[in-house]
Amino acid sequence: MDSAKASAHSTSALTKLFKGIVNFVKRPKLLFWLFIALNLVPNFCLLFTEPLSGLGKTILILLPLGVYMVVFSLFKRAGLMQLILIPVLILHAFQLVLFYLFGESVIAVDMFLNLPTTNASEAGELLGNIWPSIIIVCVLYIPVIVLASIAVHYKVKRTAVFRKHMITWGIIFFIIGSGLVAFEKHRDNTYEVKTDIYPANVMYNLYYAGVKWNRSMNYPVTSKDFVYHATRDSVHQRREIYVLVIGEAGRAENWELWGYHRETNPLLKNEDNLVLYKDALTQSNTTHKSVPLILSAADACHYEYLYTHKSIVTAFKEAGFKTIFLSNQTPNRSFTDYFAAEADIHVNVRPQADGGLITVNKFDGEMLPLIQQYVDSLSENLFIVFHTYGSHFNYKERYPEEFAKFQPANATEVEYKNKDQLINAYDNSVLYTDYFLHSLIGILKNSGADATMIYSPDHGEDLLDDSRKRFLHASPIPTYYQIHIPFLMWFSDNYIDARPRMYEVARYNSSAPISSNASIFHTLLNMAEIQTPYFDSTYSLVNPGFVRRPRMYLGDHDQPVNYYEVGLKKQDKEMILKRGMDCSIE
Repeated sequence: MDSAKASAHSTSALTKLFKGIVNFVKRPKLLFWLFIALNLVPNFCLLFTEPLSGLGKTILILLPLGVYMVVFSLFKRAGLMQLILIPVLILHAFQLVLFYLFGESVIAVDMFLNLPTTNASEAGELLGNIWPSIIIVCVLYIPVIVLASIAVHYKVKRTAVFRKHMITWGIIFFIIGSGLVAFEKHRDNTYEVKTDIYPANVMYNLYYAGVKWNRSMNYPVTSKDFVYHATRDSVHQRREIYVLVIGEAGRAENWELWGYHRETNPLLKNEDNLVLYKDALTQSNTTHKSVPLILSAADACHYEYLYTHKSIVTAFKEAGFKTIFLSNQTPNRSFTDYFAAEADIHVNVRPQADGGLITVNKFDGEMLPLIQQYVDSLSENLFIVFHTYGSHFNYKERYPEEFAKFQPANATEVEYKNKDQLINAYDNSVLYTDYFLHSLIGILKNSGADATMIYSPDHGEDLLDDSRKRFLHASPIPTYYQIHIPFLMWFSDNYIDARPRMYEVARYNSSAPISSNASIFHTLLNMAEIQTPYFDSTYSLVNPGFVRRPRMYLGDHDQPVNYYEVGLKKQDKEMILKRGMDCSIE
């Protein structure tokens, strides 16, 4: 009896709630302003996060307000336009999640491109840590869709007079806003609608991402006839092996060799013939951009090369090398996949399930037996590329249990209270990378070949370092921690014996400010004495003709920007100064 009464009471309460919602929806003017207000939420957030002038902030609200007033007045039926604009609500939701992650900026081109290049396993690791933001956007925007649907169902209509007034005022606001845009562009020639006014900038970024994706998908056609015309004149007594190891999310701050207080490089620090580049920066904080730059002649100033040039793998093949590409990264339909396929031998050690959506975790060390096998069984000169998983989040899954030196390290939730545990796990991943590189050097030493190895992460990582509490990487505006990377070279005794000058020059240039993405291609060709019209000695770190130049960062729209002017904050510039790094802009 009591349960029946409780059930009846509950039903009655739900009925009253629904009637209340229907009565609210039947107030079309109130609904009109509610829809506009909720669509403007990201704009109001941007008022506090973006470095806009007072006039720029006025435009940020006034111009979209005018557009929304006109758009939401086009139909008589109150909720119809909001249902049509559900894709825009999704953009708003994405934008609010971005605020939660990085606290600034709008959805970048790179973030749209991360969607098709990220597998479900990686996405799951991230989504598990941003659930508060997902709850917020659901609370904000699911009710909007429900209210709009109810309004359409009950055929709630706005009067012609109201719609006419709103359209008139919307046009007035739009005209005033457009005039202010013209004035602001005259005052600041960098100001543009497509970059500074939300949601126009996000829609442009989505369009630009689509164009880039289509161009990358067409790469097999646009690059099919490319030839390096690579040759070698020099002949040496011993076999030659050149190795490029591409790390993942490696930041210089947590490497002992770069002054970190913990012993994260116990093996490498005892290696001879290591050359460390203490002032090395990446040109991108995203994997899908940085790795192709590492593997090709493209850089921030010559990004268009990516669409027509083949990778360094092909240059070595043309010069007579046997080429090997080993990867512990999931294929993601990016340039990196095309470049890997150029190799004579291409092996991916990371198994996939469910049509490639889910990956099985593998440690980078599982590639070592493979390379030992190839070094032992192949007699040719070798060029080998490793694409490792390095220190990619979730950090505690990047190393075997015996490398869990720094404890506790079990936290997986990205919360400030877990900072110490997250750093412990990250440091353990660096410790494992130290083991991996040391083991690889051992294989190269034992081969007796003239050998070199270059190690360069694609980008760095934020670890809740300062008051901003930033985490991960790939933010629209990078931080110091995302771009300062541990870049190093190793030379075998036999290589130094045969080419002492290159080792000497590499050491001399180790104090230079360098961009990893711009130098690796030319340095490797120079090390192997490969001649091609695409080689530029001024970028080679083993060439006396190396030129120190201001370092560029690859902007979101693929334009080169001096890294010091890319939007670094006070905390970043303080760290650059603390580390004695070069910040030349000319």
